[in-house]
Amino acid sequence: MFKLRNFPNAWKTAVIIPILKPGKNPKLAESYRPISLLPILSKLAEKIISTRLNAFLESENILVPEQHGFRPRLSTSHQLLRVVEYIKDAIDRNQHVAAVFLDIQKAFDRVWHTGLLFKLITYKIPPPLILLLKSYISERSFTVRINRTFSQTRPAKAGIAQGSILGPVLFNLYVNDIIKTTNTMICMYADDTAILSRHYNPNTLTQNINEHLAHLEIWFSVWKIAINTSKTEAISFSRKRPPPEITLQNQRIPWSLHTKYLGVIIDKNLTFRQHITHVRNKFKNATSNLFPLIGKKSKLNRQNKLLIYTLILKPLLTYASPIWAHAARTNINLIESSQNVIL
Repeated sequence: MFKLRNFPNAWKTAVIIPILKPGKNPKLAESYRPISLLPILSKLAEKIISTRLNAFLESENILVPEQHGFRPRLSTSHQLLRVVEYIKDAIDRNQHVAAVFLDIQKAFDRVWHTGLLFKLITYKIPPPLILLLKSYISERSFTVRINRTFSQTRPAKAGIAQGSILGPVLFNLYVNDIIKTTNTMICMYADDTAILSRHYNPNTLTQNINEHLAHLEIWFSVWKIAINTSKTEAISFSRKRPPPEITLQNQRIPWSLHTKYLGVIIDKNLTFRQHITHVRNKFKNATSNLFPLIGKKSKLNRQNKLLIYTLILKPLLTYASPIWAHAARTNINLIESSQNVIL
């Protein structure tokens, strides 16, 4: 495969499994996330290519530091810390601070193959690897499976398979040249993008964000990336009156009281009350589902019960805890009381 710079056609057909997104209408096709099941040998080959590609990207320092998605030694917690520390630092300086959380439509499914190859050449990826990646993304096909029924096989003329190993790396390269400005801070985890700005003057703050969004609109249009304006949210973290409204694609983005970013609910006062309540309810639901295994009447020994708690339940409570662990004691008690009951 490496000698011929050719990815075998037999590995290019993906079986799509539609996964319903939480809280979405099951009767609508757009409510489902398409996850690709790929041949085992295909994923093994992808792992080998990904290892070599990532080694080159790290040695040449190609990926921008604002991108934390699917990179070694970086996680969602690191990106969330950047966001929260930026906001708290601005508040300590009595500055106005605001953030816009962009919703990119079908990010992985809309990757333009010709544009991706152009960027691979621009980043001076070794030519043999580019030829292999070109073979990997071209002439792909898919079939949708629901229960035991398969659809007709269709060509995939754009996009990168969700569920693949190479997909996240190629997407990071595709959005690597995203527009940045000096008056704002951009935070990315794959397609989850946030833009923050701070200033003593609320009008200047809004102007900075609007200018950045105007540049991004052009960039998104050039590279065929669609933004869902209705799901894009903005939060003003200032305790004073909110700054003027932000506009995106000639539509006003109203100020929200809270939003969910990378699995953490961030509210305008950074109390994290909504997030902790959400985590507590999620923990209770998971506990009730597992109760036949970990309850007093279960015949499992204590070691296995503790293993279930450690692997499944505890991560629900502790996810991104460095971000919200400074919350008020009354909020932390909500988490600890739920933990104490199950222990």
